[in-house]
Parts: sequence; C-alpha cells; structure tokens
Amino acid sequence: MQRRTACTVLAFSLLGGCASTQKLAPIADGATVDIVVARAPQTSPTIDIRNQALGKDTSTGASVGAVTGALWGLSCGPLVILCAPLGFALGGLTGTVAGAGVGVTGALSDEKTAQLRDRLARAQASHDMVDELRRNINDRARRHWTLGADPAASLVTVELQDLMLTSTRDEQIGFIVRVRVKTRSGVAGAASTEKLYEYIGPASSLAVWLQDGSDFVDTTFSSAAQQIATQIVSELSLK
Repeated sequence: MQRRTACTVLAFSLLGGCASTQKLAPIADGATVDIVVARAPQTSPTIDIRNQALGKDTSTGASVGAVTGALWGLSCGPLVILCAPLGFALGGLTGTVAGAGVGVTGALSDEKTAQLRDRLARAQASHDMVDELRRNINDRARRHWTLGADPAASLVTVELQDLMLTSTRDEQIGFIVRVRVKTRSGVAGAASTEKLYEYIGPASSLAVWLQDGSDFVDTTFSSAAQQIATQIVSELSLK
C-alpha cells in the first residue's frame, strides 16, 4: 500500500516543472549608461498569430492522459515499478493527440487571419515596437543615469525577442511581447547578467482588434512598451 501511494505521488510530481530566477545587476544612480534597443536577429517583423486553444488543449490532454496512464500502471501489482512509468508515457502521448484534435478547432479562419494581419500591418507602420521600447526606456532611464556618455560605465542591451497574438475558440485575441535584457559593466572582464521579460496583455474580442477608426491597437502597443520599460528600469535602478 505504501509503495502504491508513493508511486501515485511520483506520477503527479512529474507533471510539475522547475524555473530559475533571473536578476539583473543594479546600476548606481548617476552612472553613465549606454542603452541599445534592437530587434533580435531571428525575430520576424511580421507579428505571429498563434492558436492558444491548441497549446492549452494539448497540454491539458497530455497531463490528464499521463496521470491516467500512471494510475493504470499502479494496478500491475509487483510490476508497478515498470508499469507506472510506461503508463505515464503512453497516457501522455495519447492525451496529447486527443487534445490537439480539439484545439485545432479554435484557429481563426483564413479570412479573419488576413484581416487581422492587415490591421496589424497598418498599426506597425505608425507604431514600431522597437522605437516604442527605445523611447520609453530612455525616458525613464534619464531619471537615474546619464545616457550617451563615451565611454559608458555600463551597457544595457534590450532585444525584442517575440511579438505575437494568441486566439481562442471564442475569438478572444491576446497580445504577448517578450524582451531579453543584457547588462554588462564597463570594467574589463566583468560578468554580464540577463533576464527575459514577458508582457501578456488582456484578451479582447476580434471585432475590437479589427475596428477601423479605433486607436485600440495603437494603445495596446504603447501600453506594452510602457509596462516593459517600467519593469526594466525599475529593476536596474534598485539599490
């Protein structure tokens, strides 16, 4: 009985994960800082539109299938040590396939996707995210440090990693921005620090995103840049 209980706990614990905490080295007030904001080399200028339902349903299917398979394995009696891991793996695979089949139904139609891409392209023409980030970060950074000095005591590199929309079955559209920040002291041989920032905006209906004459998309872009800039500068200025 104790062995069966232990195996059940193990099966559920395998569904979890580990995450490391990243921190940026703070920069002293009044220091000279050079800030470089750019798009990561591998990043496409086109905003990706991803079916959030697919990822969610696939993940849910895998989790449920894995647990079900592991519990089935506990019924093997003396062979539980072999059956539980096997059932966990097979159940996860079966659940993933089943979940993916459900998630595909949440994708936007080709017509609606084309309309959304056109709306985004028009918004990007007047609101480039790299420029938005650069302006917001520099405006906040000037309150703490001296920018543009040569040489600078510290270098801060901000790379736009990912810019995408997510869609759900009921056509709720979310906005995600990922930015990687690296810092390095001007001291020779000094170690660098880096951190990935992620902005996840509230989801809104497709109709709101497509509405002509509305500043919704422009405001969404600006809000994302402002919040990311605030997080970056706030952490770097901590004493």
